[in-house]
Amino acid sequence: MTPVKSDLVDAPYVQEFSLVLECRLAHTFELGLHTQFVGEILDVKAEEAVLGKGGLVDIKTMNPLVFTPDTQSYYGVGAFVGKAFSVGKTL
Repeated sequence: MTPVKSDLVDAPYVQEFSLVLECRLAHTFELGLHTQFVGEILDVKAEEAVLGKGGLVDIKTMNPLVFTPDTQSYYGVGAFVGKAFSVGKTL
């Protein structure tokens, strides 16, 4: 993997990653034994191969991983569940 120095933030990124979000720390909240960090996205770098309609990232093509710190494991994003803001309207 090839580290690349960002021009915008003080953190490197990996050149081979197909999607990079460069963020600046906006807020830090202490929540009991945990700390929540809120960032502001300053730049997005995406390979053409992971873009879908309208130049937006296609989650199925991207196939991202999610890290769980408690079990130190990686998971893939699951199947489509429902459309936002309409799933519960039939209740």
